[in-house]
Amino acid sequence: MNQRLAHLRSPVALLTCCALLCAALAGIVAFSGRANAATDLGKFTLSPSSGNILTNPLAESVTTSGGCPDPADPAAPHSLNLKVVNPQNTAVQTSFARGVEKAPIGTAPFTVNLQPHIGAFRKPLGEVLRGWTPEGSLDGVYTLLLACGGGTEAPVFQARIRVTGDTWTLLQQQATNVSLTAATGVPVKGDLKLTATVQPQAAAGSVEFKTGGTSLGKADVTDGKAELTVKAPAVGGPHQYEAVFTPDDPDAYGESRGTAPANIGYLLTAKDAEGNALGDNPTLSIGKTVKITVQGFTPGSTVKVSQSPASGATFQDATPNAEGTIVDYAFTVPDRTISGETSLYFDEGGSANKRASFDFTSTDEEDPDPTDPADLEVTDEDGNTLDENPSLEPGQTVKITARGYTEDATVTVTLAESEETFQDATANAEGTVEEYEFTVPEDIADGDHVLTLAEDKTDGHSVDFAFTTGEEPTESPSPSESETSGDDAGTGNGGTDSGGTDSGGAAGGDTGGTGTGGGSMASTGAQVGAIGLTALALLCAGAALVIHMRRKGLLAFDGDTPQHH
Repeated sequence: MNQRLAHLRSPVALLTCCALLCAALAGIVAFSGRANAATDLGKFTLSPSSGNILTNPLAESVTTSGGCPDPADPAAPHSLNLKVVNPQNTAVQTSFARGVEKAPIGTAPFTVNLQPHIGAFRKPLGEVLRGWTPEGSLDGVYTLLLACGGGTEAPVFQARIRVTGDTWTLLQQQATNVSLTAATGVPVKGDLKLTATVQPQAAAGSVEFKTGGTSLGKADVTDGKAELTVKAPAVGGPHQYEAVFTPDDPDAYGESRGTAPANIGYLLTAKDAEGNALGDNPTLSIGKTVKITVQGFTPGSTVKVSQSPASGATFQDATPNAEGTIVDYAFTVPDRTISGETSLYFDEGGSANKRASFDFTSTDEEDPDPTDPADLEVTDEDGNTLDENPSLEPGQTVKITARGYTEDATVTVTLAESEETFQDATANAEGTVEEYEFTVPEDIADGDHVLTLAEDKTDGHSVDFAFTTGEEPTESPSPSESETSGDDAGTGNGGTDSGGTDSGGAAGGDTGGTGTGGGSMASTGAQVGAIGLTALALLCAGAALVIHMRRKGLLAFDGDTPQHH
């Protein structure tokens, strides 16, 4: 029986070829990694730390940051060889100096003296570099290796030097320090300036500013400083910021970082019960009520409210809305409030670290200016002052004076439950809308109405003018027993009051559904007609189905021969 090799395109042949190829690649990778493997033992320094590249040896001594591995034979300690790496081909390393002493065993770190190498390696550093770069400048940064033993697999310590002309200088990474400061008095969503100071001042590089691990941006270091202005968080209280310095020359300077807290303030506004805005540290008398709005809390959190100095009063907790704002928190100065400087605290979660403060001066005296004019005054066309909630007629014009707005504010005018549009008003320098002319619409419905004059901005001041139009409804007299009793009850209610006889009988029941006369009979007749039509439709559909099935041979009765097509 002849056996043939599988075709090249067969799955077995393809898998076999792939396996052999992978094995070959694995062997190559393993051997190549082994050939270039050299354990990094740390760093070393040279003494002196600078000199001439043509001096042989390059320096007098070398000091390591650790020790060499123990040799296989304690009687044969490692030799020490100083090498330079070819920057054009890092696989090439050339020895140019060696240690006078062998590597000490069990000593770490250690220092040994240097001497020129022997034989063909007895060359100064400058000649080795010129062999790699026959023409041109040798300026640049070079890596030096101090090997514990010979060969490319020997573990090494590393150092870097900078060559400029005929001079070399050891690059010893200098530590840096970053101090960060944040601007104070910044409210939520305000502009927050972050300043990083880098030492030493000569260290060039950039600073990345972060908060909570999130990058806010970078800035270059100029004269030892880097600055960045960012948006403050939407939630007040303490926040932590970080500055990370990255040097332009990592061989000369190290990275560093610094942190700083920033206490973000809350936005607080207050107005009196009439909606007039209060300034900073207002004077409030006992019993005075104010409405306080605070922005900058965590949405849905619990905010504890307290007073200092304490008055013995307790206050209801506040809950910020979805934007983190407490809107119009009503506060009445308690009876036992001590006269003088007083604060109302809003503490998120009861923490004093997340606190907004409404500061005021309390007094037990009466309102210092009880003669302030009212927010709203309304007069007719003849100048007569109207009472509260006056009765007006369609087409009547009144003049409205409203107070408490921002200077030169635009005030929109709207009528509740009406699509009528009205011209905007403008407040004067005192925040007053003077004698705004309002004409009652001709098609206004009878009843109670509210005209609102609202400042055109978020949480702006508004004034409501309530009025009434039309006659006040009177109660219908209760029907007497004689009208609702006896044999005439059906005729009286259904025929006359509800339209049962007139509408149901005469109009065929379209509008007499509530009557007791012909409306009910008309409705019954319509239902009978609908049922009859439905039955007829079902009967026709059934007959059509039977005919169709007989034609297709799917249905046969006695004596019929089924036909299949």
